[in-house]
Amino acid sequence: MWLTAVYYDGRQARPHPVTLCVEGDKLLLQGRDIVRREELNGLKIPPPLGSTPRLILFADGGRCEVADRQGFAEMLQDAGNSAVAGMENSWWYALAALLLTLSLLAVVYLFGLPYAARVVADRVPVYLLERMDNQFFASLDQTLLMPSKLAEERRHTLQDGLRRLVLPPGEDRPAHIEFRGSPTLGANAFALPGGSVLVLDDLVNLASNDQEILAVLAHEMGHVHEKHALRQMLQASVVGLAIAWYIGDVSSLLAVAPTVLLETRYSRDFERRADAFAAELLRGNGIPVSRLADILEKLEAAHQTAAPKQLAESVEALDYLSSHPNTEERIKRLRGQ
Repeated sequence: MWLTAVYYDGRQARPHPVTLCVEGDKLLLQGRDIVRREELNGLKIPPPLGSTPRLILFADGGRCEVADRQGFAEMLQDAGNSAVAGMENSWWYALAALLLTLSLLAVVYLFGLPYAARVVADRVPVYLLERMDNQFFASLDQTLLMPSKLAEERRHTLQDGLRRLVLPPGEDRPAHIEFRGSPTLGANAFALPGGSVLVLDDLVNLASNDQEILAVLAHEMGHVHEKHALRQMLQASVVGLAIAWYIGDVSSLLAVAPTVLLETRYSRDFERRADAFAAELLRGNGIPVSRLADILEKLEAAHQTAAPKQLAESVEALDYLSSHPNTEERIKRLRGQ
């Protein structure tokens, strides 16, 4: 089977009309003053692209363009190269390639992104983390947050309780404990990238005793210890993570930090690790681990009874229910410790 084609020698732009065929495992190309006999295995034959001519690429830079696409495919099949031709024209292979691509993307998303976020989080300078915290408060103090209505003595009592906690060796206390009110966010607390912890009035009012509030703070300290807020923020901002990974500049995240921190939910693994940190800290200070389970139950009840509008506004940022529906699982695990 002979096909007409156009050959370029790779040195000049002049086209050479040729004919070609397959003889055994070799390609024979003939034209005026041109004869080439090449091993098929030594040629590169790119897959078809739209309606463009098929290409044969030679190792020395020469190439051949075949306008008869169907004839070319048949020639490959006749040459015993049906596997190549079949793969080029089979929907099954195309589907398999798509599934493989999606699988690789899933692996990158599930494992690559968390790993990259963890590595980048360890490289972020402290001064930038502090700027993120300041940016958070500067932005939200004008929108979602308002000054705390808790008495100053009450706030000092809670801060003193935190200062009296005996921490594991080498562990630091939160950089700042900030109290705010927020009808929108309700009973809540946030660990920020720079180590600050935001406690909302409704959470303090919801607790039955100070040990429950300390349990909340211990949980948030677990998030600070593991840098969960920063890592989750980096994972949620893939573009920002890529920039930070390649050029080491995370300043592009500062502008979006408040929004991302509010909208990003902790993974179940992050919540489990923060719970484990809190449980160890509470036991070391003679506080029952069940205090964290108690406040979780109260938050779950508040979540269930919230008015629809309030729930729609607050559930996106509800830290302790961000792993819902596994809250019951967390409570059961904590009560078993």
